[in-house]
Amino acid sequence: MSKLRIASILFLLSTFFLKFSSMFRDIIIAKLFGNSYVTDAYIAAMTIPNALILFMLTGMKDAFLPSYYKYSQLGKGFSHLTNIVKGTFWISFVISVAGALLSPLFIPKLYPDFNNHGTQIAIWTAVIYFLSVAIVGVNAVYEGYFDAQKMFSFSTFSQTIVVLCTIGGALFLHRPMGIYSVPFGYFVGTVFSFLIKLFYLGPRRFIDWKQPMDREEVISFYRIFLPIGLTIAVGQVNLFVNTLFAARLGEGAVSTLNYAFRLVSIPQAIFGVTIATIVFPLLAEAKAKNDMALFKAGIEKGLTYMFLFLAPTVAGMLVLMKECVQIVYERGAFTASATAQTSEYAFLYIGSVLFYSIQAVIAKGFYTLEKGHYMLRAGIVSIIANIIFNAIFSSMIGAAGLALSASFVGLVYSLITFTTLYKITGGFRLSVIGKEYGKITISTLAMVAVLLLVKYELHADRLAIIPYLAFMIVLGAAVYFVALWVFKVESVKEILTKKRRKEVS
Repeated sequence: MSKLRIASILFLLSTFFLKFSSMFRDIIIAKLFGNSYVTDAYIAAMTIPNALILFMLTGMKDAFLPSYYKYSQLGKGFSHLTNIVKGTFWISFVISVAGALLSPLFIPKLYPDFNNHGTQIAIWTAVIYFLSVAIVGVNAVYEGYFDAQKMFSFSTFSQTIVVLCTIGGALFLHRPMGIYSVPFGYFVGTVFSFLIKLFYLGPRRFIDWKQPMDREEVISFYRIFLPIGLTIAVGQVNLFVNTLFAARLGEGAVSTLNYAFRLVSIPQAIFGVTIATIVFPLLAEAKAKNDMALFKAGIEKGLTYMFLFLAPTVAGMLVLMKECVQIVYERGAFTASATAQTSEYAFLYIGSVLFYSIQAVIAKGFYTLEKGHYMLRAGIVSIIANIIFNAIFSSMIGAAGLALSASFVGLVYSLITFTTLYKITGGFRLSVIGKEYGKITISTLAMVAVLLLVKYELHADRLAIIPYLAFMIVLGAAVYFVALWVFKVESVKEILTKKRRKEVS
């Protein structure tokens, strides 16, 4: 078995663990604090520094990987790592201090509808998250470095540590600290994640401590990084815009929308982002070899494999949405009425999962070609579209309109980015992609038809919820894969052929 295949399997498993631990974090928050104004204040405040955190984490990884490859070919990989770590630390430190000091000023202005207690929660939540940014920046560089070494699982593991510490903070400190236990746990997690990287690499392999920072090299890197990072932050900017709208729609709107979005985004994170991340090094190698045919084939495979796994998962969630919300969240402070409302919002969010997963693969193509500015332009258009759609749909159907808006914005964003990359690269084999998508869609519809028949005609939903969900998931998977075999889906054949070749060898 090749090292890349082993790394890919480990990464998929570690991503599953990361996303389910993230879901468990949300379950704990829902159980302890429900969809109250306390949770609203926490989520609204953390959205702002979290945009910077994701700006560093995801953006840095996407920019650093091709940059590291380029310098490694010149024998300067470690030197480049040292320069970017030192430069990023100082930039992140300034942002961290500035954000913490300014939080008491801008939080009350952004969320004037919060009561005094909610405002105080929001301020201190923002302060704690901003203080984490300095460490997050350095962590982000090393996670990009581990990805460049095809150590995907280690990078994901370090993020999982942060989530587990956040969970631990909520579980063990919620009585004395209340909702503050959540951001405090996150801060501890970022420090712990950094120490693990330092211990794993050792001081000598961590950075060249004596090497002076090459400012020109850092500036050159950030010219590439900034468009990528800003593009990554577009999603968070859109979430922030949604939060501003939601905060004016009454208690519970912010937190309930957040719970719905977190739940439906799990398939996107597991399949869309995982496949995009695995494809990225292959695209970078194709670019280094100046092999455009291989590059385009990588994009085509990424889009096909992503849809192969994502389509049935999303469709299954649509059929079982209420039950999914119920089993995940409904306990403690999270009531049955919150379940009903969350299910409605989650149903409307589902389009964004598909479209942003497509966009995740396409984005890797832009970043590999060092044309992230195209993504930034599309991102700016999506922000404008988000404001317009939010204003229209929220005025028509309230908070549910914000979820619906996210799906429309995802559609606009993915269309713009795909057509742009299509023009830049000279086109993809649309007939091949379309044929595969058609077969996968028919297979997915066959699965949905069987599930609906069993649910409503055979009344399988009268079973206890856990056996019911287990039965429906197994049945749906069986029907889907039988349909894939009947319709001779090529991507499935390729996966099975590779497996047989591996067994023979």
